[in-house]
Amino acid sequence: MAKKGKTELKQVASKHVTKRRVARWQKEKRRQRIIFLSGVAVILVVVAIIIGGAVASKSNDWLSKVKTDSGTITIKKTDYANELKLFRVYNSSVSTNESPLLNIENDYLIKDKAKTVGLNTSETEIDHRMLVSFGMENKSISDTVFQTEYKSMLSSYNLSDQQFRDSIEFSLLSEKLFGYYVNQTPESGLQANVSMFTVSNISIASELAQSWRNGESLNNLSVEYGIQSQSGLIVKGTIMSEAFDNVAFTIDIGNVSDPIPSDTGYYVIKVLERTDGPVSDAQRQSIGLTSYNDWFTKERKDNVERNSKLNLNEVYAWAVK
Repeated sequence: MAKKGKTELKQVASKHVTKRRVARWQKEKRRQRIIFLSGVAVILVVVAIIIGGAVASKSNDWLSKVKTDSGTITIKKTDYANELKLFRVYNSSVSTNESPLLNIENDYLIKDKAKTVGLNTSETEIDHRMLVSFGMENKSISDTVFQTEYKSMLSSYNLSDQQFRDSIEFSLLSEKLFGYYVNQTPESGLQANVSMFTVSNISIASELAQSWRNGESLNNLSVEYGIQSQSGLIVKGTIMSEAFDNVAFTIDIGNVSDPIPSDTGYYVIKVLERTDGPVSDAQRQSIGLTSYNDWFTKERKDNVERNSKLNLNEVYAWAVK
């Protein structure tokens, strides 16, 4: 009996120890599970922060987008930094934080328009303009003196040959596009010599027109309404609207018009003279420039989108570094 009792005690003790070990093991497993789950949670938070930061960085990385016939071009901070180097070569004295971005946007707009109207530049033209910019127009692009100075300039501004040639191409295409608009201006045609005011409010425009009809002078009207008068020759069918032309080329000479709607308000005009003949070169240049600027203003409004979170001061500081 005694022997059996010892055996039972051992079995009881053995069971008791086993339960305790199981409890300890289960407790350890729970602790490990908690540590594991906590670790996973931390990792997920870190990953979320990284992904969130990457998405935010990506959303802030683009500065603007330009719509062209071949698709939408996204301009990024690195593009800005590269353009800043180029801008400093030519325009260091007039550079602003926005200048490099404007240059890139305008580059895409002008190249797209030039392609549409069939304008391009040759490598020979680019070579010549490069030589002119170094004051070596009588030398060859392969001239040793030119190449030495050219490579030194590229190195000092950390530019590539292609970057510099692209900037020259942009300059040439800008000039050619301006010439295109000058060439669209007729060499002869109906012209009206007019004096006019541009007024924002129709009631004020009507009041000014009546005062003008009553004999008030341009100077007095300018002082009274705080609006500068303009005068000059208008060539029919060029820079003014159809509504303006309909009045300017039909109203009796010496009469003051009713307000004529415009993009910015209303015109009030008086026609001083009308002729039909040659349009001077200076006038064609002026009309061409106005047409070019009008196209440019509309093109930027319709096809350039700036990032709403864009801070050009921060971008400039980053690019300088």
